[in-house]
Amino acid sequence: MRSVRLCVLSSGSGGNCLYVETGATRVLVDAGLPLKETAKRCASVGVSVKDVTDVLLTHEHADHSHAAGILARRLGVQVHATRGTLQSLRDPPPPELKVPLRGGEPFQIGDLRITPVAVPHDASEPVAYVFEDGMGARAAIVTDLGCAPRKVLLALQGLDALVLEMNHDARMLLEGPYPFSLKRRIRSDLGHLSNAQGAQVLAQVLHPGLRHVVLAHLSEHNNTERCARTAAECVLERAGSGANVVVGSQARALEPLDLRACVRISRPRQLALFA
Repeated sequence: MRSVRLCVLSSGSGGNCLYVETGATRVLVDAGLPLKETAKRCASVGVSVKDVTDVLLTHEHADHSHAAGILARRLGVQVHATRGTLQSLRDPPPPELKVPLRGGEPFQIGDLRITPVAVPHDASEPVAYVFEDGMGARAAIVTDLGCAPRKVLLALQGLDALVLEMNHDARMLLEGPYPFSLKRRIRSDLGHLSNAQGAQVLAQVLHPGLRHVVLAHLSEHNNTERCARTAAECVLERAGSGANVVVGSQARALEPLDLRACVRISRPRQLALFA
């Protein structure tokens, strides 16, 4: 049985990059690190960046897309993103390596079925991604959104692994050094999820089969690992969940998660959200 591996290579405002592998399919989600650092992070978890087959972008902000163009030109990989994202890139890939996608329309890359999920953020057609391997493994990467509408929550049901934004602690943000205009942007419905909002999302999608939760995109100035972890673990403890919680790092790659190692548990979809 082939494995499905997911690894957060970097997470935060200094650059975001995540690796997903199953069979011969090896993709990067976001390319916010320089090429040299991306190669270094891949090597640290036993992967060669030269084996990457495709790059998926969530949106055009530099901390998610910085190296997309150079990855395409140097390695010949295709870059998948919404038309809005592709049109807004500062350093776009060659036209023949651009692959436009649309939120809500699944597509296939090798052994992976991928569903882009439109999310509210101050970018051009930003998306999250849900991955399925056709054999029961299911994971999602959900960062850079100011709120989680019902359609987003419905897309996140039945997951084995969830990479979820917990960007800021609301009190730290309000009392911190950022100018008021930036604080307002971050707190808006087109900004970033707070720890409390992330915890609410986790509570809405939690089910017995969720085994891995990665807290992502923590603010360096307006959050702490302890605050984010506490918010998530309170949700899991109340539900009696044994899901493992780790925090994405800006400085190093996390240990890869093997989704095929998850205990398979029946997980009905929770279609009655906010009914």
